[in-house]
Amino acid sequence: MTALPPDYDADPGRSRSFRLGWQEDVHGPVAERVVAERVDVVVDVGCGIGRFADALGGRVPWVGVDRSPRQLADALHRPVLRADATELPFGDACVGAVVALWMLYHLDEPRHALAEARRVVRPGGLVAVCASARSNDPELVPGGYPPTSFDAEEAAETVADVFGPDAVEVVRWDEPLVRLADRDEVAAYARSHLLPARVADAVEPPLSLTKRGCLVWARRT
Repeated sequence: MTALPPDYDADPGRSRSFRLGWQEDVHGPVAERVVAERVDVVVDVGCGIGRFADALGGRVPWVGVDRSPRQLADALHRPVLRADATELPFGDACVGAVVALWMLYHLDEPRHALAEARRVVRPGGLVAVCASARSNDPELVPGGYPPTSFDAEEAAETVADVFGPDAVEVVRWDEPLVRLADRDEVAAYARSHLLPARVADAVEPPLSLTKRGCLVWARRT
């Protein structure tokens, strides 16, 4: 499978053209579990401008990591570090949790980043990752999205390869979860998901989108 090339420096407006609130995305439930587990420090890999930190609301110490200079420059929270997901600037077994939300599909070999997350999290600590399915958004993409290096179809198996099958929990969704009120919202959504602008002309808003994907939890044993 092919990694999805990141464009956060070349076109930062693309990924920000349509955003769910963190309450509506996985950021909210992931933050609540991290807080409930009384994690001491959470490392947010591929942190972007810090949406997961918004969800945490200062309840858990947060460190953001991203390799995009523009994302880090625009980040609304500190501290942030510029680093690659496959070479995290932390010692072994030194943090309580690692999250890598909506980013592993940018890597040619996501297992390397998962192994690095496992290295830095303490025994008993948590790692959370997520991905959309290739059949996501069927109302806009009836033929499905092209496969990437980390899709929901294989996400759990990929994580289990690194952490072991008994260490993995999977939460899946397949239901209408996003409502686009008008053509401008459809166009913004299309741009944010690398879809051609013409998809906005092929549907009649308001439009409910069926979201398909998964959140995978892994605990280091």
